[in-house]
Amino acid sequence: MQLKEVSARILDQIIQVTKQLEDQAFRQPLKVLSDNTIGKHVRHIIEFYDLMILGINSGEVNYDQRSHDRVIEENRLLAIEKMNSLKIEIEKISGDSTLTLKANYNADKDDPFRIVTSYYRELQYNIEHAIHHMAIIKIAIKSEFPSVEIPDGFGIAYSTIKYEKDKTCAR
Repeated sequence: MQLKEVSARILDQIIQVTKQLEDQAFRQPLKVLSDNTIGKHVRHIIEFYDLMILGINSGEVNYDQRSHDRVIEENRLLAIEKMNSLKIEIEKISGDSTLTLKANYNADKDDPFRIVTSYYRELQYNIEHAIHHMAIIKIAIKSEFPSVEIPDGFGIAYSTIKYEKDKTCAR
């Protein structure tokens, strides 16, 4: 299934980059990231995928329930382990299922709304969300850690890759 394969590829790319970073580089606040870290962006991606998988079991996805796990954002080996586990969990899921997405955009009170969605839709969302954060990670790596090899297509939307490929073939 294409969405599963793409998610695995994205997680593999993040793993590949994370393996090349020193522990300190993974958790170092960077000016180019507004004093955030690469580890925080990796943790953020992990938590979104994790909440989606939990939602498949409960029938409800709520990305607002992120734990902001400092251990994952500071321990690159644990982050790698978690991404490998996510790939396995995503692969296990067979078929689409209806979910409810719960979200709250009211900063003053708990006032959530619900939207009917599906596992495949949330998996697609997580792909795009991860690519967005990978683009930010790539900016930081190119700026601060130029010796890190970035995989082809890292942080680039698949539609952009296809557009560029089609444009090149048309010449």
